Amino acid sequence: MTKFKVKANLSGIQAKSPEYRKKAVTYVANELFRKSSPYVPHDSGTLERSGIIHSVPGQGKLIWKTPYAKYQWEHGKSRGLRGKLWAKRAWLDNRKYILSNAKSIV
Repeated sequence: MTKFKVKANLSGIQAKSPEYRKKAVTYVANELFRKSSPYVPHDSGTLERSGIIHSVPGQGKLIWKTPYAKYQWEHGKSRGLRGKLWAKRAWLDNRKYILSNAKSIV
């Protein structure tokens, strides 16, 4: 199986305490995962479900883990929004919204 992670720089979020920072990181990960859903290549839904099973939002980790996840990430054919680099594209499209809400948490 192939495992890979998507990383986002959250250095712009200044938290009052480590607890608030963790809440913000969890929010960002959960919201990015939710916003990524329409971008994930979809056949039977296994790739998308693997993100639910393997991601660790409390640590800011979104993980899609299937035998073909890396191939889809690098070479997936586009159908509308769905296609390769899905989380990166979702982040680019939604980061201002996600970060502004995360800043209100801290």
